[in-house]
Amino acid sequence: MTDSYVPFNDVITSATIICTLFVLLAASVVTDLRSHRIPNILLAPALSLALLIHTMNGGADSLLLASGGFVTGLAMFLPFYLVGGLAGGDVKLLAVVGCFIGPWGAVIAGLATMMVGAVFGIVVIAWRRFRPAFAVPALQLAGAGITTIAYAPAIAAGTLIALWYIGYAPAQIVGWPS
Repeated sequence: MTDSYVPFNDVITSATIICTLFVLLAASVVTDLRSHRIPNILLAPALSLALLIHTMNGGADSLLLASGGFVTGLAMFLPFYLVGGLAGGDVKLLAVVGCFIGPWGAVIAGLATMMVGAVFGIVVIAWRRFRPAFAVPALQLAGAGITTIAYAPAIAAGTLIALWYIGYAPAQIVGWPS
């Protein structure tokens, strides 16, 4: 791992960050798909844990890095929220992800999320336009008349891409050959 991305070089801290992120992302995806919301009850404890991990393991420098990641993630999606393109939970989710993986990780996660989200959007549009007339209602997208899509799956995919890119993939952490 490179120090400019994340300040941790020990396996335990890295594993804690990855496991917490996986749980946060999985819970966010499930709740977003079910209700088109990412509740603060998921985000606030994860943010607190990220700040705690950074403070305990790297002191003030690491806390500054985590804060920079939070601000970077927030700044990347806030303009989309302000024009009505994203919900507040999506913005906060990327900010919390940024708090875990730092500013550069937040940039990579945000850009990857936008690319994955564009692909998801194209798939949703194509499905709505060309779905077969014989499609079983259970197979149709929930809220087919709604113009919004759950964005947490795109954020989760973008975060996984960012983790791989910055060297946070599980195999990279423990030093397994790639």
